[in-house]
Amino acid sequence: MKTEIRAYAKINLFLDVTGIRDDGYHDVETVMQSVSLFDTVEVELLDDERITIECDKEGVPLDERNIAHKAARLFFDRANIKKGVRITIKKNIPMAAGLAGGSADGAAVLVGLNGLCNNAFSKEELCKMGASLGADVPFCVACGSMYSDGRGDNLKEFASIPSNTCLVIACGGEGVSTPWAYGMLDKDYNNFAGYKKRGVKALYEKIVAGDISFCDELFNLFEATVSRERPVVSEIKEIIEKHGARRAMMSGSGPSVFGVFANVKDAERASNEILKKGYFSCVAYPIFERK
Repeated sequence: MKTEIRAYAKINLFLDVTGIRDDGYHDVETVMQSVSLFDTVEVELLDDERITIECDKEGVPLDERNIAHKAARLFFDRANIKKGVRITIKKNIPMAAGLAGGSADGAAVLVGLNGLCNNAFSKEELCKMGASLGADVPFCVACGSMYSDGRGDNLKEFASIPSNTCLVIACGGEGVSTPWAYGMLDKDYNNFAGYKKRGVKALYEKIVAGDISFCDELFNLFEATVSRERPVVSEIKEIIEKHGARRAMMSGSGPSVFGVFANVKDAERASNEILKKGYFSCVAYPIFERK
């Protein structure tokens, strides 16, 4: 038996770091949005207990280092099922880009195996399971528009941006290690001693108002810090803004950038110029439920 799952990328409409926890992790406050850029993950149950991964992109680990592999092992252990799985990944989401590509693939494995095993777990149980694999995995299981705080795996539904919002998602240059990015923030903000968080109230109110003015409240604390070391972030932002985006901002710990457009033609022109630079770019839309 096998099934095919779309592993949707995410962007951060809001991302603030509010402190450092006793366990060394950072507390964050974030609003995440699934987008129509996705990897395709095929999950095939095997009678033996092997876990194998195939991928069409070089550089993707095909062993226990891959979150998809960890997700499969965790699922079988929790479900107490003596099976194996062949996982085939077609990559479209850039790696180490702040778009949660690896987490999305791991979440797709959990969702796919659950479907093949008579829905042994609820969506909420899958999200809790995914939290042990990475902070973004629960969101990638749930999909849609979500608020999260703490380590980033405490999810609550959030107001949804307009469904016709047109996005350009682009990425170029060297990828960003998330631990490195947090380390740079710690230096910039003195380990967050006395740091005052912004809060998401203004963003929520603008989204509820129902127009593109929500762009005025987009925020990413990582952007200024990461763009100093990855100038491609500023380069891509300039191209997107030149073509009429209401706002352009880095997603996650970078270096991916997304732009919000009211006009799809403007978005396509921006995306095409970025592609001519040799960078990744696509036009995308928000996703509110798994398809």
